[in-house]
Amino acid sequence: MNNFIEKINFKKVAILYIIIALLVGIGLLIFIGNKFQNKLEFIYEYNNISKNFEKNNYNLEKIKEEIKNLSENSQDIVDVLILSNENQILYSSKNSELGKQGQFELDRKDNKTDEYYTNPNMDNVIFRLTSDKELMLTTVLSNFDNDVKKDYEDEIFFEKNLSEKNLYLLSYAINDSTGEKIYFINEIHPVINGKAYIKMALAIIMFLFMIYWIIVAVFIYQDALKSKLNPYLWGGITLFTNLAGVIIYIIYKQNNKTCFKCKTVQNRNNVYCTYCGTKLDKTCKTCGATINVHDKYCGRCGEKQI
Repeated sequence: MNNFIEKINFKKVAILYIIIALLVGIGLLIFIGNKFQNKLEFIYEYNNISKNFEKNNYNLEKIKEEIKNLSENSQDIVDVLILSNENQILYSSKNSELGKQGQFELDRKDNKTDEYYTNPNMDNVIFRLTSDKELMLTTVLSNFDNDVKKDYEDEIFFEKNLSEKNLYLLSYAINDSTGEKIYFINEIHPVINGKAYIKMALAIIMFLFMIYWIIVAVFIYQDALKSKLNPYLWGGITLFTNLAGVIIYIIYKQNNKTCFKCKTVQNRNNVYCTYCGTKLDKTCKTCGATINVHDKYCGRCGEKQI
């Protein structure tokens, strides 16, 4: 076992691991990007439109064009409404029933969390006020639809004809200077098996991380074995602490001396290797004190060194 570990070339192992990890990482990005392409594009455009609209000098016609493109390319959008500061509908991207009202009002439902709203003219629709983060969750969580509905049912389970109501997510952007608002009204159409894809990607990343963790521990085990230290101790410490163990190991070695011939770690005061007998340092020929290779005179007796 030890003979096998001593022969491992960790430089080649590290290079191979990095290449494999990079290839796997690129493959996962391409795979996830392909599966979630429409959702990611929606999130990007949604954030872009919101930021542009919140600027004081926004171009309304350009915003309308961006909203139109977003609505055409996303299956999630029921409608996107631009409202005046008096809630008059200035623009409807899909000209839906929501956008034909002239004025769009929302009433807060009587519920514990104040997350649900209704429109006086549409009894069959419930709107759930959704943060940007929750909106992004719909791109990956295939059970988010059920979670939202269950949450709503828990809030007002006693309401009549609950199963006949449509539950829409509502997120918004507002321009503080004009008071105008954009309502993004979405249905929930998560990616089929999206949660499974994310779990698979995370499992692969975790596996690669575990391989890295083991490689580091085995490397320290090998180095400790060559240095005639206790490989089980240092390998075990590194296996449980990883980089912290590596740092402790390096500090320990630097505070001691390593034989350049057999790599055995020595006491810093040793002149000769206790394992192979090799002379570790240059010494003064007169007094035997340890001196540096480039010293011209002995620091203890002052004798000139040739």
